[in-house]
Amino acid sequence: MKLFEPITIRDMEVPNRIVYPAFQMNMGLSNRRAQAFYTERAIGGAGLVMGANTAIDNLACEELWGGAEELVGFIQRLRSLTDQVHGAGGKIGLQLWQANRFPIGRGTQVRGEEVDPTSGDRVAPSAREDMRELTIPEIESIIYRFAKGARNVRDANFDCVEIHGAHSYLPCQFTNPELNKRTDTYGGDLQGRMKFGIEIVRAVRAFVGPDFPILFRLGALEKDGAIDPDSVTYAQELEKAGVDCLDISTGGWGRIPVTPPKRHKMGTFVYLAEPIKKAVSIPVITVGRINTPEVAESILEKGQADMVAIGRQLVADPFWPKKVREGRFGEVVACDSCNINCSSAAFERNIPEGSPLCKFNERVGREWELPAPE
Repeated sequence: MKLFEPITIRDMEVPNRIVYPAFQMNMGLSNRRAQAFYTERAIGGAGLVMGANTAIDNLACEELWGGAEELVGFIQRLRSLTDQVHGAGGKIGLQLWQANRFPIGRGTQVRGEEVDPTSGDRVAPSAREDMRELTIPEIESIIYRFAKGARNVRDANFDCVEIHGAHSYLPCQFTNPELNKRTDTYGGDLQGRMKFGIEIVRAVRAFVGPDFPILFRLGALEKDGAIDPDSVTYAQELEKAGVDCLDISTGGWGRIPVTPPKRHKMGTFVYLAEPIKKAVSIPVITVGRINTPEVAESILEKGQADMVAIGRQLVADPFWPKKVREGRFGEVVACDSCNINCSSAAFERNIPEGSPLCKFNERVGREWELPAPE
């Protein structure tokens, strides 16, 4: 099967085409709970395991940790995670994001305590609702922190870094003409609206060096139910800027939710990835309810993408790749795309105390204390 053929992203050789994508379940990164969770996805056979979307300031701001020494200590502790995944035969990356709070990137913090969610300004490309417009020095500061954070990802022995430019978060907002009404160099025409993302990539490349793989999760904008041509152009410009692999998802404003429920067809976002795959020469990842080997293999055989991201299904059954490879798909614990427990931690939904993070897999987040099935 093409699904189990290796693929090279810059100098990183991934043993197969299966990606466990960044999926936030508030486990942190450096504790034994997170280490066991991510390592089990590698043991189960995912070629590339991506750590959950992490605010750039966790990797870039000494002040958040109480000093430079403490941040260095965190980076060193992350090596336990990367070492364990490498020992299981997988590659591991970390996704960095900034979600509209300045200076702290709004989103889950991996330090021992949460940053007060009411503190700090809410910002956007242009003023709207309760958000104020970012100044150019603030934009430059965010770009710098992406770059510094990426270098610390490299120094923690991750195999790659991914910039989160999808799902209606800040980099994606800059590309959306409905949200970016700026009249300066970061707004206006497509070239201006792409500038923020392009400068992040260039800065990251300067900080991580020529050999470290940079992935970019591109939130494709949509027009009349198809990909907006601007997003194809953006993908091409990201490749020129130094991106080594494009991970294609939705911008977050389309007709389909970021985590599509079961009413949506398998391979939900392939229609966004395929035109970009045809327009670039670097590997392309697609995502969206790729739960069966038939769907995954068809995508790869048709050349619609080079890799498939399988998220919630690998939460429900981390051994999906191994079972498929061994011809045991009938033993797979199937995900029904309910979006209840696994998404509740990130969105702080109220679920009964003690509920598992997956209704089909009580071991999620407890891999370190509950034995794996035979």
